[in-house]
Amino acid sequence: MSSSIPPSTPGKPWQPPSPEELAPELPAYEILGLLGRGGMGAVYKALQKSLNREVAIKVLPPTIEDGDMHFAERFKAEAQSMARLEHPGIVAVYDAGETPGGLLYFVMQYVQGTDVAQMLASSGRLPPEHAYAIVAHVCDALAYAHANGIIHRDIKPANIMVDTQGRVKVADFGLAKAVDANTGFTQSNMAVGTPDFVAPEALIPGMPLDGRADLYAVGVMLHQMLTGQIPRGAWQPASVVVPGIDARFDQIILKAMQYDREERHGSALELRQHLDTVLMPAVSTPDLQQYSSAGMAKVAEPQSRPGVATARSRPREIADTSLHRHRSRRRDRHRRVRHVGWRKP
Repeated sequence: MSSSIPPSTPGKPWQPPSPEELAPELPAYEILGLLGRGGMGAVYKALQKSLNREVAIKVLPPTIEDGDMHFAERFKAEAQSMARLEHPGIVAVYDAGETPGGLLYFVMQYVQGTDVAQMLASSGRLPPEHAYAIVAHVCDALAYAHANGIIHRDIKPANIMVDTQGRVKVADFGLAKAVDANTGFTQSNMAVGTPDFVAPEALIPGMPLDGRADLYAVGVMLHQMLTGQIPRGAWQPASVVVPGIDARFDQIILKAMQYDREERHGSALELRQHLDTVLMPAVSTPDLQQYSSAGMAKVAEPQSRPGVATARSRPREIADTSLHRHRSRRRDRHRRVRHVGWRKP
């Protein structure tokens, strides 16, 4: 079967097919438009005819010089990795395959809204409460993915979606890799990911990665959301760049971005718990001391007479029986009052 997709020209950037050119390749879908393109392909908005639902379709160029990067294999792994993950904070995958014209594709949930990169482009930086909420949801999604043996390896603002109802979803597991899989998709001397967000250990040849690489990227993203700046070189804390930001964010970012991953948070859950400390208003030591048991006056113990049980010395069963009788008398009184209230004059 001949393809309507024009072949790529060697030496020139790949041009994604138009919706009209892509439509014959995917007859089960009505291609509505091109949403965007990147290094690994293009994303289209489409309508799944059988279920009458909007979806997003990502396609890979048919002739891509992948060399040792094995883009095609990693693209298939992306679909398989995402299909394994069922979480409200992760974009769902519905289908995957290859078109007659050689386009690898997968069909995923369409998110009506924006992404954090666009939010930063339009506003420069985000309010701290928004940055907190986004990172909290990302941590929840990553905790689930990591528990299922999947690391994302490309956490960045462009891959964090926010729909029109404010729900946050992690997208594009294109660089995801099963932790226990021996796939060998990457060269031993080549790192994958977005440079500013790549953890230091990912640059070490042969170094196996774990979920803490994602946490490093979360720290970079949190700093960027709070300040509008990507932390590079001898970067300054967020509270210094933007006076008034809670300095506790600085400690969270610093720990997440430690060069030695052993010094970072041990898990996405631990990072989320550290982040939650920002919710508690900072209280000075003198203010906290007023709640200290050492500073509270002790209440004098009631004096008991021989043969008379006090509330503290009375056996539990006696106290329980007395309490039961007291409640019974209250119920009886309540019934009599309610009966009188309903009696006609």
